[in-house]
Amino acid sequence: MAAVQAGCRVEMRATERDSFTEYHVTGTVGRDEDGADELLAQVASAVAERGIQPIQEKFYGLSGPRNAVLKKREAAWRREELDLSVPVTWIQGTPLQAGGFVGLQIWGIVPRDNKAGVMTVTNAATGPGRLWTGDGFRMLHLPSVRGLTTGGVLAADAPAQADQMFTNAGLGLKAHGMEFRNVVRTWIYMARLLEWYDDFNSVRTAHYRPAGLGGPGGAAFPASTGIQGSSADEECLMDVLALESNGMGSAVATPIIHSPRQDQSFNYGSAFSRGMALEIEGRRTVHISGTASINAAGESIHVGNAELQSLETMMCIAAILEEQGGGLANITSATLFCKNRESWEAWNRVSRLLQLPAFPKICVLADVCRHDLLVEMEAVATI
Repeated sequence: MAAVQAGCRVEMRATERDSFTEYHVTGTVGRDEDGADELLAQVASAVAERGIQPIQEKFYGLSGPRNAVLKKREAAWRREELDLSVPVTWIQGTPLQAGGFVGLQIWGIVPRDNKAGVMTVTNAATGPGRLWTGDGFRMLHLPSVRGLTTGGVLAADAPAQADQMFTNAGLGLKAHGMEFRNVVRTWIYMARLLEWYDDFNSVRTAHYRPAGLGGPGGAAFPASTGIQGSSADEECLMDVLALESNGMGSAVATPIIHSPRQDQSFNYGSAFSRGMALEIEGRRTVHISGTASINAAGESIHVGNAELQSLETMMCIAAILEEQGGGLANITSATLFCKNRESWEAWNRVSRLLQLPAFPKICVLADVCRHDLLVEMEAVATI
């Protein structure tokens, strides 16, 4: 379903299961940021009408309009009597069109037959999160985890903040009966990505290895995106998604360690899987990590050519989805990160000329993890 009205666009994808319906909602504003009022009203109405219980809410925009947009969200949510306890991740992402607010993504479910659903939980280390209790499994989303010390201030420098961020994530997971081995997906944002990405990778690996991730006999790394972004004045922050299953097949997470076009990322020092397939009640939700124009040897390819990098990125994502039994048309939500406006225009040209399937996405300007990479995309698909 897609609705375009008053300079804004709302797209909704629904996937039916036996005990619940999974929803992905993407809302974007046009050139006029005043479209935020209409966008939030439309989204609130759609969520209320269907009874969607959000697992994740993510907003993209500059810091300037943040407070005003979130106040408008609160007003729209109140009018529709929606749950105001749902935490929001705000990512400062520069719009590719005029205005300061880009849009939002909501992932949630509607349980059937009075099945247990989603509720807000909290802990001292990471604050409020959302816990989905399903048939034989629990799924926990911890948003906006930062490198705050026990005194409530940010650690001294970027690597120290990353270290504290992963420490806090571990404590937050533990507070809800989970650990890093339960993590299936992370979204990681760094304000100065290109200046210390190697140091960040070292910190991440130092936390994952003792937790039993990677290495011989270890659990697979989670799917992940590492991209330029921030929420406030921190050097880094992340959202964490973890799954605990009773092992009876009710919910199974299968890591996608390498793909037909790319080998495992740890070969070049990044501790994440290419994706994660969550199979619940006979259908899969595939979380594809941030993907860029990198070949099987871990080398950046098509340097300086945004069109070919866009094509390679989409082919890498399509190859994962084909292996999972789907394709680009199965994408229910995506985020496209472009280094500059020219790269965004190149992406659009390639998509138009090849007549690729249209899918809901948020587009923002952001540095990608290497100086020579121009575009990156993360995606969720249901198959």
